[in-house]
Amino acid sequence: MDYAYHTVDVFTQAAYSGAQISVFPHAVGLDECQMQLIAKEMNHPETVFIFPGGSDVAAELRVFSPSGERTVGSHSVVAAARTLVHSNALPVGERDCVVHFSQGPKIFDVVLSQKDGRLLTQLSMSVIPQIDRYVPDNNELQQVLGLGPNDIETLKAKTLFVSCDTPYLIVPLRSMDAVYRARFSLEAWSRSSASSVAVNEILVYCSETESMQTDFHLRILGEHIAHDDSPPVGAAIPAFVASLCDTRGLADGTHTFWLERGHKAKRQSVLQVEFVKKATASLKVRIGGDAVLVAQGSIVAPSTKPLKAA
Repeated sequence: MDYAYHTVDVFTQAAYSGAQISVFPHAVGLDECQMQLIAKEMNHPETVFIFPGGSDVAAELRVFSPSGERTVGSHSVVAAARTLVHSNALPVGERDCVVHFSQGPKIFDVVLSQKDGRLLTQLSMSVIPQIDRYVPDNNELQQVLGLGPNDIETLKAKTLFVSCDTPYLIVPLRSMDAVYRARFSLEAWSRSSASSVAVNEILVYCSETESMQTDFHLRILGEHIAHDDSPPVGAAIPAFVASLCDTRGLADGTHTFWLERGHKAKRQSVLQVEFVKKATASLKVRIGGDAVLVAQGSIVAPSTKPLKAA
């Protein structure tokens, strides 16, 4: 059986920029093994599979990278929404409308608005961050990231473990050069004082940016991420926002930041992040941006049955 797919460039207004996401708008009939094989074949940072939702849920999402299933993040939500609106499966007008996506028992609020042919999608969520300040010391971090003594920021921000469902080690760096020189060393991590913490990915960031519009430059590192790769950062944004609230002394109220990932000369994503910080309440975060549909096609569903001997 053939399954239709779309390729969407996310968090960009221009085709062939942003993050490439594959979306299968009608994934009914595919099992977990097949979805994993398709994600490997598409070889994009994320492949989103859409299933029918319930009475109050527009769609159920499952997201796979070439190496395994992932948590739904803003990139996957924006790509799914762009595809469903394109196929008229989601109605959207000039005014904001709210739809709901799900991943298992978790429900995501998605705000859609369309103007002048552009679709703005925002993932809205309320999170209660879990923060752990027991982190590797600077010498250990230098070994884990392959950096020098002057690369890690220690005055304006602090390294933290932050979890909003998925745990991340959030590491502030002093320059974009350091962000791209950073290399994750599993061997050094296994020797570090915090090696027992179940963190699969490290988010490094700096205040130096390529664009005058943006406030921070972000990059994800991890055991299964190639040294020269810069995968989508959307799933890590709630943890990143929580780290800013904790280390930068932000006042209670509404804050807006613009974030960038990747280089303009290659594929750069630009994300708008709004959040409401209150001392006695959960953290309300809204992550939004544009997306561009760049390709459509179909793929034959892989067989997961073993081949018979000749």
